[in-house]
Amino acid sequence: MLKNNSLLAIVYGVLFFCIIWVFFASKFQNWDNTLVFKYPDTNIEFAWEEIPFDGNNFDNKERFDKEFLLTSNNLYQFYLYVKRYPLYIPYIEKELEKAWIPDDFKYLPIAESALRDDVVSSAGAGWIWQFMPDTWKRYWLRIDDEVDERYHFEKSTAAAVEYLNDLHDKFWDWALVAAAYNRWENWLARDLKNQWVESYYDLYLNQETSRYVFRIVAIKYVMQSYMDRKDTIDTFIGGVQEIPNTKIIEVQEVPDLALWSQMNNISYKDVKILNRWIIGDSLSSWNWNITVLK
Repeated sequence: MLKNNSLLAIVYGVLFFCIIWVFFASKFQNWDNTLVFKYPDTNIEFAWEEIPFDGNNFDNKERFDKEFLLTSNNLYQFYLYVKRYPLYIPYIEKELEKAWIPDDFKYLPIAESALRDDVVSSAGAGWIWQFMPDTWKRYWLRIDDEVDERYHFEKSTAAAVEYLNDLHDKFWDWALVAAAYNRWENWLARDLKNQWVESYYDLYLNQETSRYVFRIVAIKYVMQSYMDRKDTIDTFIGGVQEIPNTKIIEVQEVPDLALWSQMNNISYKDVKILNRWIIGDSLSSWNWNITVLK
């Protein structure tokens, strides 16, 4: 009798498990489509060049795999920059294309800042392009007590595009351009000279720069996998951010930004968010273009 009861308990247990499995499988049948990103089934490339995986580059696959897994499994971070993607990337794509820079460089600001417009590094690099003040003064970005044009999307993107082209004029290799953006060009040139090599993939570098290009490439392929299931994922994460409907107001001087906002029936909060380059509460005499909501 005891043996029969045990057998019956096992049968009921298996039946209960099957019912639960069917329930959850039907409820979350799209999880594999939504949360799992497809590993690339083609040659892995960056900036029009196939990444070498053979010979003395035997370690490159492990380096890529590590970054791909870290990127695809950090869903919180990934979904946040997916939501910000429409605010910045379409514009960046157009500017890169006009400058004949590989489209893969649109993933560089994602690697730098996850497209957060309020992030500042411990070294003082700011905004989505993570510009260091000393570097970006070379490209006529104004940085003072009133404004910081590293936070001006169009101006900083123009500076970034010019900087990338200048780096390419120096290194003539797009992987080295990306590495120089992270490492600083003089240090990278010294590394190439000291190690008697010409390729990024042959360099022994500090950990951050050694991972940098592979981080960008991993973001590229995870984003491509996302695009294959964009509608499903966008529904899952509540949609993506949309560019607000704005207009430009030309002003000569703003002694008090809060008072100016009130007098023009404009939200001070909106002015500060839409014009993060205005870091003070006043603007001296100049030809200013301030973005506001229509």
